Amino acid sequence: MTRLRRVVLIASLVATTGLTLVVGVTDPAPPPTYPTRFFAWNLALAWIPMFFAAGFAVVRRRIWLVPLGLAWLAFLPNAPYLVTDLVHLDTEVELWRHIMQYGVAAWTGMMLGVVSMRLVCQRVERDFGAAIGWVAAAVSVGLCGIGVMIGRFQRWNSWDLVTQPGTVAATTFDWVRSPLAYVEPVSVALAVGAFFGLAYLTLWSLWPPARARRGAADEPGSAPACHRSGRVAEAHHPPGAKPRFRR
Repeated sequence: MTRLRRVVLIASLVATTGLTLVVGVTDPAPPPTYPTRFFAWNLALAWIPMFFAAGFAVVRRRIWLVPLGLAWLAFLPNAPYLVTDLVHLDTEVELWRHIMQYGVAAWTGMMLGVVSMRLVCQRVERDFGAAIGWVAAAVSVGLCGIGVMIGRFQRWNSWDLVTQPGTVAATTFDWVRSPLAYVEPVSVALAVGAFFGLAYLTLWSLWPPARARRGAADEPGSAPACHRSGRVAEAHHPPGAKPRFRR
């Protein structure tokens, strides 16, 4: 990805984040204070995986990939989690204004999630191969859906994975073992996971591959420029012919 594309991408994500907050702060609906102030906290959490993914993408020593990758994965569900904030949508006051705010927030969260996952998977592909990169993407999508489920219905957050890992794991495995007993949460997890996965595939199809940054001379199957120039020279001076020199 070129520098201009990176700047435009980050600027657009910052702009949609700001638009969500501005629409909320200027909301005239009661209460007089910011009625959807939870967006400020949720958007801040949604940006955290982007920072970990950026570090994961550029760090040189592979020993740092594990802690950065785990930290990114722990906070990744906070990005698509914004889609589920639609549960707070109030249909009685400023409906269209709130639809715009919730929609922009959901878009921002989803884009932050898939962009950060593309950064991580691109690094995995570069270091370990394309197959491992797709495995990492599939596992991340599945765990992200589970993370959104335990965040929305069990009310756990990313910090609880550090402070109460045993309790979080026990309650989550209970839901996984008996999915038919928790139809709504499991359905939400599957829906969010599918949405997140499709969004990632869309971004992947538009994301320029690494080799696109090089010139046509570096494309697979093409010879280096020096070899091509050599063939041109041979065409002018066939084998066995004496070179001519201008006086």
